[in-house]
Amino acid sequence: MGKKSTLNAEQRAQLVVRLLSKEEPAVQIARRAGISEQTLYRWRDEFIGGGKQALGGRGGDGEQARMLKRLSGEVTERDQVIGELTIANRILKKLSGALS
Repeated sequence: MGKKSTLNAEQRAQLVVRLLSKEEPAVQIARRAGISEQTLYRWRDEFIGGGKQALGGRGGDGEQARMLKRLSGEVTERDQVIGELTIANRILKKLSGALS
């Protein structure tokens, strides 16, 4: 397995844009960045895939929005249950202290 790249997302995007604009061959871009050509092409594919998803409209975003809404509802419901249990626990502690 190869070493992990230390380039951040902005630097990767700049390399991919240089590749897509054909400023110089992929071999040179990869060599200067200290990465393999395969890695550069993988980043290109991820970059293009992300662009397609962003331009796809509500299709991908709609799924994420529904999941976010569902998870938010679950968290709200759990918070309410925790609050009710906390109140019940405090009442029980007060009653057990009064009985002792």
